[in-house]
Amino acid sequence: MYRFILLLVSLNLGTTLCASESSPENVIDSAKLYPSTPEPEPASQIIENTISHLESVAATAAKLAREGILPTDETQKHYDQMVETLAELIEMVKDQNNAYKFHKAKGIDRIIFHNMDIPYSRLRGPLLVLLKVLFEVVPTTTDAIIPISTIDKLLDIFENDDNLAMKAHALDILYIWLPENPKAQVRVMKLKGLEPFYHQVSKLDTSVISILLDLFNTILEEHIKVRNVDKQMTKADSDKIQLYRRIGLLERMSTPAVCNGLMKIFENTWSYVTDDNDVIGPVLDLVKNIKPYCMKVLRGQTKATELFQAILDYVQDGNKKEYLENLNVNITDMKTVLEDFIRELKYTVKDEF
Repeated sequence: MYRFILLLVSLNLGTTLCASESSPENVIDSAKLYPSTPEPEPASQIIENTISHLESVAATAAKLAREGILPTDETQKHYDQMVETLAELIEMVKDQNNAYKFHKAKGIDRIIFHNMDIPYSRLRGPLLVLLKVLFEVVPTTTDAIIPISTIDKLLDIFENDDNLAMKAHALDILYIWLPENPKAQVRVMKLKGLEPFYHQVSKLDTSVISILLDLFNTILEEHIKVRNVDKQMTKADSDKIQLYRRIGLLERMSTPAVCNGLMKIFENTWSYVTDDNDVIGPVLDLVKNIKPYCMKVLRGQTKATELFQAILDYVQDGNKKEYLENLNVNITDMKTVLEDFIRELKYTVKDEF
């Protein structure tokens, strides 16, 4: 009987507790206990919103600049706002999927192309970096989408911008864009030729010079390779061959203008050569590559003879052997090339008679 009473008491107590917990004032709000996390905004929408924001700020800044009512500082405040947003966008497009989304939103045309001419380096720099990242992350798509006239703007920056960093950014993009791309190369040759490249050497530092020389070597070797296998190519490659012929780089290589321009590069670069900057590597590659084209053109030039003799002395210096070998320089071949150059350059028209 005692156990039965205890059972009734416990059952009654449980019923009371349940009733108490179910009363309105004691109901636990599950929404407060487990608040729902809002769904993250899709990356494509974030990129679209970012591009639209940049467009809006750029339009406001352009209007202020046109009207000229407010001080230049007011316009630059808008550009500075764009710089902060661009920094976030650059980080986003380092992800390949986001880079594709940026292209799908026509970001190059809406943001980069129309703002590259703005004469404010603090903004132009991130725009060039953004374009460089796109070429690095999704090169094929970027090449297919970008307006070919962007090359004109890049060359203008490389040639005329006083800011060395801007020149370097522009060259970095061309370094990725031009090789194996005859269509882009045709644009460069048609617009400017090779002159901007060797005219700017004296204004560049050694790291940028190395990139410039390496780019020149890469494209020159590309053209030599295409011409050498010309007869073996199929019909499918005929359009590409025609583009290379239109560029006419190898034909230009044998002209006094180009050979003398290259000598200017060598002269300016030689003064920068040290064992710390490795610029001698691309210099030697270029000397070797131009040998079939410029030996006769440079004949009789005292400065050229003296320069190649100085380079030969450097290559033959026993203390430089290990350093040059680490740069993958074939010292024996290089000595032969330089000796041939010097022997040919010492000839004069008078000697031939």
